[in-house]
Amino acid sequence: MCVLLLPVVSGGFGMVSVVALCLIFFFMSIMFPTIFALAIKDLGPQTKKGSSYLIMSIVGGAVFPMLMGWVADISSMSVGFLVPIPLFAFILYYALKGHKVQA
Repeated sequence: MCVLLLPVVSGGFGMVSVVALCLIFFFMSIMFPTIFALAIKDLGPQTKKGSSYLIMSIVGGAVFPMLMGWVADISSMSVGFLVPIPLFAFILYYALKGHKVQA
């Protein structure tokens, strides 16, 4: 849903964009618990190590808000909201297919 709502936010449709942004925050609220559960599923004895790597990878999320701010500074906030689209697209891929690792 976030992939679909971000262009609405970026489009500058007044109150519709504001509602879309609030919906994005709502849909993002369930992402981390879902990603965490999918990521550590079936790790067996490696579950502790896998969960620690997943928690440490959260630091990578500190880079993209800066990138979004930089893009917004050199263009506009509307264009800045386009930056997360590929990230949300990857999360969609991971949720649908990427978490099913083939041995």
